[in-house]
Amino acid sequence: MWLFYKEKKYLIISLIILILDGILVNYIPSFFNRLNYFFPMLTISLIPFLYHDNKRKYYIYVLILGIIYDVLYTDIFLYNAIIFSFLGVIDLQIRKYYKDNIILFLFLIILNIILYDSILFSLVFITNYQSITISDLIYKIEHSLLLNIMSGFVFWFMFKKNNRRIIFSGDNNEI
Repeated sequence: MWLFYKEKKYLIISLIILILDGILVNYIPSFFNRLNYFFPMLTISLIPFLYHDNKRKYYIYVLILGIIYDVLYTDIFLYNAIIFSFLGVIDLQIRKYYKDNIILFLFLIILNIILYDSILFSLVFITNYQSITISDLIYKIEHSLLLNIMSGFVFWFMFKKNNRRIIFSGDNNEI
């Protein structure tokens, strides 16, 4: 019964964050517009907090979250699903070696934002979709961090470590 409640909690919070992310993006100016100080990336900031007890479920959950994000907010099918999965793998690899605490999770949020924006910048630059510079990338990252670090504190209190059992070895959580 308790495990079902945990699963439901993760699902409800993820859906709320997806919707909130979409609302904020629609009311905040475009990606490279320099009139803005906040670029919401709440769904990406949520990724480090989603792991609970089972690696396989975590990877599936992050992949599905990316697919939903793709369907709702982008025109590139599976782009975010692949990027979210990549970020999830990196987050779990880093968490293997460090004790879970708020500093680690804030670091993972910052890392996820930098990686996501850098990958997106690379694709935009390679495809020459829009004229952008490294200063645009740095500006975007700098202005993404404040709002998303604040969201990290909220997520930390919603998914406190003492509410979950973290296991990184054993047969029950191997893929």
